[in-house]
Amino acid sequence: MPKKEDVYKRLARHLDDLPAGFPPSESGVELRLLKRLFTEDEAEMALLLSVFPEAPESVATRSGLSLEETARRLEEMSLKGLIHRRIEENGRRRYSANQYVIGIWEYQVNRLNPELIRDMEEYLPTLMTAGPWKDTPQLRVIPVNEKISVRHEILAHERAEEMVRGQERFLVAPCICRRERRMVGQGCDKPEEACLIMGGAVDYYEANGMGRVIGRDEALALLKTADDAGLVLQPSNAKKIANICMCCGCCCGVLRAIKAHPRPAEFVSAPFRAALAPETCEDCGVCLKRCPMGALGRDAEKRVRLEAARCIGCGLCVTTCPSGSLTLVRKPEAEQRDVPATFRQTYVEMAKRRGKIKPAKLAKAWLRTKIKAKPQ
Repeated sequence: MPKKEDVYKRLARHLDDLPAGFPPSESGVELRLLKRLFTEDEAEMALLLSVFPEAPESVATRSGLSLEETARRLEEMSLKGLIHRRIEENGRRRYSANQYVIGIWEYQVNRLNPELIRDMEEYLPTLMTAGPWKDTPQLRVIPVNEKISVRHEILAHERAEEMVRGQERFLVAPCICRRERRMVGQGCDKPEEACLIMGGAVDYYEANGMGRVIGRDEALALLKTADDAGLVLQPSNAKKIANICMCCGCCCGVLRAIKAHPRPAEFVSAPFRAALAPETCEDCGVCLKRCPMGALGRDAEKRVRLEAARCIGCGLCVTTCPSGSLTLVRKPEAEQRDVPATFRQTYVEMAKRRGKIKPAKLAKAWLRTKIKAKPQ
């Protein structure tokens, strides 16, 4: 009888079949990551789940375990951030697969250790270059809205304050990137509590002890804190957002990866970019320190220059320019990306681009969601 393939190799392929991907590396570091995160039993259970939330009763029919044991394992895995859990109004629970990023990795904010961080650092270049980030980013960049010229049309999903005011529930969580960098002695002094979670996603974070519930006023105040600290606002890439990450160029895995590219602007979904009026520039140099992508530098005559291909449209240079020489302008239509209506639609687009939409397989997974869950 042929030997059964290693469960972690099967899980790696399973995660790579999800929209956000989990590409193989030359060193196999992705398998080390999975071994640190999942036991073999947990890996086998994760292989049974798709992106569609299922009742424990449905999963138990394929797990070979009793309903009680299946439900117990699913709940334990959800508390570890390895799979996602949705609690319905009637108390019934459904479980689905988590993407590796954004998902499994971010949910390890309270389980970090130096070995896990080291392996993730090794894997990050593969994840960012071989994954679907360039074609369909999971995050986009929005600027500080009050600094955008009124002569440009501003859509609601591009205004940070409007996004927040349109939500009812809020939670602030620690930034896993800044936490992990500090744990290995490479962090910065920017605020760690800076991941804003909204809407239904609050339930999962709160139940898993990954943040604290806050009100709208404190959520709005976080946007001001982000600007003061020079943090880039990155909401989920959808008009109906679930989160806003407040990221620094020195710790954020995404920003560090795209900064290494000669044209970071190609990797972000952002409607604006900076424009410089050199004739009024006072050469104070503040913008050089604020730009997370190195888009602003000095020319041979020591004057400030702007490299548009490196600008991600975050607006951090604009908010502190004393002469008003830096502004944000809307990109030409040909350079803009469509923003999906929901985050689920973003994943659909990612899956299409990667050739991961398999109608028969998706239909089978969707039908399994029709099994009703019992209240727990």
